[in-house]
Amino acid sequence: MNSLLKNERAADSLPLRFTIASLLILLIMVLFFTAISDLKDKSDENLAIIEIEKLVSNTEQISVRGEGSIIYLEIDIPEKVYVHMGELPNEDNLWPSNSKNYYIRIDERHTIYDSRSAFSNENMTGAYIITPGHHELKLESERDTSTGMLFIKISEH
Repeated sequence: MNSLLKNERAADSLPLRFTIASLLILLIMVLFFTAISDLKDKSDENLAIIEIEKLVSNTEQISVRGEGSIIYLEIDIPEKVYVHMGELPNEDNLWPSNSKNYYIRIDERHTIYDSRSAFSNENMTGAYIITPGHHELKLESERDTSTGMLFIKISEH
């Protein structure tokens, strides 16, 4: 019985057990925070999609009406989300050929969409970029004399 009280082999392995348990807890925490971050990004993207669908729906309506239609619209874009209306990623100089496309950028990830409407900035010289935050936008349909295309000009109101 006395030898059992003096046997310290279990106590010698205790720091190793604590180290292994700490590493496992750290690994679980890293996985948890990564999942939470991905969930937040997906939530921000879904909120942006809802807002942009309102914009695209209105632009398609005024495209059907023809030149000279105007709609005012309020949208809220989440933090870290940028929406590029009328262009594709890394193809800034191809406007107006890709003006019926738009994409949502969160950090370095791009999600591309297309529309029946062609998008333009206020001056009809390129795409329009919507930054994070609240925006009061003016959507106006106008025909480009050089291409004959009907564009939806987007500008801050």
